[in-house]
Amino acid sequence: MRVLQVAHALPPATYGGTELYTRDLAEALAGRGHEVAVAAPRGADESSGSDPCWESDRERPAVETFDLPDPGGETAPAVGERPLDAVVRPAVDDRFRDLLAEWDPDVVHLQHVKHLSATLPSLCESQGVASVATLHDFWTICHREQLYRPEERPCSGPASVEKCADCYRRAAVEDGRATDGGTAGRASDDRAVDVVARRDEALREALSATNRLVAPSRFLRDTFVAFGASAERVEQCRNGIRVERFEDTGFDPDSRLRIGYAGRVTERKGVHLLAAAAGEVEAADLHIFGRFDPESDDYHARLAATADEATTFHGWYADRATPYREMDVLVLPSVWYENSPLVIQEAFASGVPVVTADVGGMAELVRDGEDGLTFPVGDADGLRDALSRLARNADLVADLRDGVTEPKRLRDHAAEIADLYADCVGASEAGAGEGGEGSR
Repeated sequence: MRVLQVAHALPPATYGGTELYTRDLAEALAGRGHEVAVAAPRGADESSGSDPCWESDRERPAVETFDLPDPGGETAPAVGERPLDAVVRPAVDDRFRDLLAEWDPDVVHLQHVKHLSATLPSLCESQGVASVATLHDFWTICHREQLYRPEERPCSGPASVEKCADCYRRAAVEDGRATDGGTAGRASDDRAVDVVARRDEALREALSATNRLVAPSRFLRDTFVAFGASAERVEQCRNGIRVERFEDTGFDPDSRLRIGYAGRVTERKGVHLLAAAAGEVEAADLHIFGRFDPESDDYHARLAATADEATTFHGWYADRATPYREMDVLVLPSVWYENSPLVIQEAFASGVPVVTADVGGMAELVRDGEDGLTFPVGDADGLRDALSRLARNADLVADLRDGVTEPKRLRDHAAEIADLYADCVGASEAGAGEGGEGSR
C-alpha cells in the first residue's frame, strides 16, 4: 500500500511522543514493504534540503518527506472575524490536495492536525482516499488539548459548550495556553461560546469523515465515545516501540535509589511535584532527562533555583535508551490524564518499574504493586510517600522489577495498523464501486 502519514511536527523540531511515534511507524511500515511518505511542516530553522526526521546513524527504509505550510508566526484574526481560522487553514488544504493528486496514496494516516487543518479528513473523503486518525490526545474535543482546567485540575470532559467557553476565556487570560492561535484572549464572553461551538462542529466533522479512529488507550477511547464518537469506529490499539533499542542494566540494592524522569520538562508533566517529593526522600538521587534551559524558560529557572545537590539535570538526550541506564525507577507525575505515554513503555523495555499518577492512560499502563506504584494525581505528599517506600525497601524495588513485562513491539503494532489500513482501503473501494460520493 501507499501510505501517507500526516503530522503537525517531526524531529528535530520537537521530540514529543506523537512525533517520535510517527517517525518510527513510518520506518516500520516501510520495512514491511509499504511505500510510505510523511507530510509535516518543516521548522523555520531546518534546511530545505535536509531530511531532518530520520536518524542518520543507522540504516532505515526509504521514506519520502513532504513539506506542509508552517503556521509558525501566523497571527490569528480577532474572534468574530474568522473564528475557524484556528483549526481550518486554506494554505494547508491546498498543499494537501496537491499531495493527494501527486502522490496518490491508498490511505492517509492523520497523526495530528493541530496547527494544520481540520478539513484534511474531508479532503480525503472527497477524493475517495481512505483515512485513519490516531487520537494521541484530547485536542479535537478540548481547546487546551489535555482536558486540564485553568484552576489546575483535570477536567471531566466537554459536557457543554458553555463549560468549554468558560475555560476557553479563562485559560487565555490566566495562562495563555489555549491552542487556538491566540483568539481566545480577544473574545468577549458571548463570542467565546460561538467560537467554541464552531470549533466543536468543525472537529466533529473531521472525526466523522475518517474511516477509522485509533485510540492507543482504553481511557482515551472511552472518553471520546462518551462525548460523541461512534464506538464502532474507534479502534483501541496500543502503540508499539522498538524494544530492541533498550536493555536492562540491572539494579544495585546496596546503592542510593536512583529516581528518574524522562521527557519534556513542563509544568503539566508535573516535574515540580517530583522535584519537591524527591527532595524529601532520604538515600535517593533524582535524575531529570529532557531539554533544560533555565536561562530562557521560567519554569526551568524555578526548578533550578529549588533543586538540591541530589538532583541532576541531564538535558536533552539523543539516544532514547540513555535515561533508563541511570535510574532504578521512572516517575511520570503528570497532572493531566495522559494517553499512552511512550516513556512508560520505554522504561518497561528497560526493566525499570514506574511510579505514576492514578488517572487516565498512565494508571492504565501501570499495575499498582506489580510493576510500579501509583499515587493521587497532583499530590506531592503521596508521591513522596511512594518514593520513600522504594528508598527504604530494596526488596520492593526488586519485586516490581520482576513484575515488569515487555511492552508491545513496534513490528507487531505496525502489522496491526497495516491490517487496519487494508480494511479501510477495502471499505473505501467498495463504496467507490457502488458509485457513491468520493469515487476516484
